[in-house]
Amino acid sequence: MMDVCGRNRTRTIRQAGRRNRGQVCLLLASIGFTLLVLSPGALADQVTMANGDVITGEILTLKEGKLTIKTPYNEALEIDWGSIEKIRSEKPVEVVLKDDTRLQGTLRVNEEGVLQVVTESAGPVAIGEMALITDINPPVAPAVTYHGNLEAGVSYLTGNSDTASGNLSGLFVARSKRQRFTLRANWNYSENDKVVNARNAGGSLKYDFFVTQKFYVYANTLFLYDPFQDLDLRSTIGGGGGYQFWDDVRKKLSFELGISYVDQNYRIAEDDAYAGGRWSIDFSYWLIKEKIKLFHFEEGYFSLENFADMNLITEQGVRFMVLKDFYSSIQVNVSYDNEPSPGFRSTDTALIFGLGYRFDL
Repeated sequence: MMDVCGRNRTRTIRQAGRRNRGQVCLLLASIGFTLLVLSPGALADQVTMANGDVITGEILTLKEGKLTIKTPYNEALEIDWGSIEKIRSEKPVEVVLKDDTRLQGTLRVNEEGVLQVVTESAGPVAIGEMALITDINPPVAPAVTYHGNLEAGVSYLTGNSDTASGNLSGLFVARSKRQRFTLRANWNYSENDKVVNARNAGGSLKYDFFVTQKFYVYANTLFLYDPFQDLDLRSTIGGGGGYQFWDDVRKKLSFELGISYVDQNYRIAEDDAYAGGRWSIDFSYWLIKEKIKLFHFEEGYFSLENFADMNLITEQGVRFMVLKDFYSSIQVNVSYDNEPSPGFRSTDTALIFGLGYRFDL
């Protein structure tokens, strides 16, 4: 009996020892896993530089050639995209390519050294070159954006003659993915020795519907008043098609061609109305980004019955950013009528120095 009891006590001690060793192993494994998770390089995104340096953290965004990564030691570190040789993300990111293709997935470089986006739906999608990626995790664009500017210029000279002049102009654009609404308006006034020698005003409304990303159809109307061109009122209404060649933060270029009905009421000459063609060019370019901007806008009409009957308005110049969204500008406006009223010149040119404010909402 004593022998049996001794064997039972020995077996119980051994089992207790095994349970204790199992608990210790489980505890050590838990500690090891916790340390692994908390270590800076664990389950982290990884960027390998061209010089061999490796940076780990959380990839936030890629915008305008700068990759922002949050590391355990810095709030945000900016890296030139061109200096990166490899990239890997543990969490899915949104990738935008040069052709505006968007992919959602993790970034990997496979054994052959090819950059891939591993998506849930299509699996690995080969990108090839790093340079083909333009954005990572771009900000969510609002459904509608608004931008435009307000500009004013005024001058007063006194002495041998008293000369005063002023002008106001404005642009307002509302844009969604498929639609765009544009409003333009301007007013000019000048007098010399209390005799008015220039007074005109105009405005236009245009609606665009984008059939594709770049091609759109439009409807527009224009109103112009200029008694110094014998023009009591020129009004147009029409539509056509346009193509948006560029539309990004640095440059914009669009061209439009369509048909319009033109009604011209004169003060002296006989009133005129005709079915005509219309063209328009709208261009702007940051010569030095956020510092110096070039711009050109033109809108022309011609009669389908008499191609020599043509009129054109243009605005071109340069803007210099002064303080945040305020700018100064040098602008030349030209109004041309190929067949002016008798006794009137075909071309009016205005040189304008102005101050303006731009807005982007």
